[in-house]
Amino acid sequence: MTTGTAKPKPDGKPSPVPRSRTFRLAQRTWWLPWVLGAATVAVAVVIATEVFTPAEPAGWDQVKLPTTEHQVVYTVTGSGKSPEIKYVIDGVNGTETVVNGDLPWRKEFTLKVGPGLGVVQVLAANNENADSIGCTVSVDGNVVHQASSHGPGTQVSCSSVIRPSSR
Repeated sequence: MTTGTAKPKPDGKPSPVPRSRTFRLAQRTWWLPWVLGAATVAVAVVIATEVFTPAEPAGWDQVKLPTTEHQVVYTVTGSGKSPEIKYVIDGVNGTETVVNGDLPWRKEFTLKVGPGLGVVQVLAANNENADSIGCTVSVDGNVVHQASSHGPGTQVSCSSVIRPSSR
C-alpha cells in the first residue's frame, strides 16, 4: 500500500505515486456526470412544456374570424391644385399619392376589413394661392371624420378606424 509519498529514485527525483485503476478511469471520464445531468435537465424541460402547455379548444381550426366589406369615400375640397394628396388604400399601411391633383378631388373604393381593425385616412396639402382646404372620410355612406385648414400652404388630415363587425 502506498502512503502518498514516493521513495526518491537514484537520480534524486521522487518517483510518481502509482495510481489505482479507479482513479485513472475517473480522470478520463470526469465529464460524463455533467453530460448525463444536462440530458436529464433537457428531458425534464421538454416533459414540463408538454404537460403545462394548454391544449387548443375543440374545433379551434374551424373558427371563422369576422371580415366585412365597406364602401369608403375620400374627398378633398378647395380650389386650384393640391401639391400632394396621400391616402390609405388597403386598411393597413398601403398608400397611394396624387401629385398636383385638381381640387375638388374624390376617391371611392370598397375596403375589406378583418379580422383586425382597418384604417382609413386621407392627407392633403394646400397650394400657395388658396385660402383653405378640407377633407372628409365617409364609410358606408356615413361621414366618420371631417376637417379643414385655412391659409396658404397648410395641410389637412382625416382618418378613422373601422371594425370588421361595424355594419
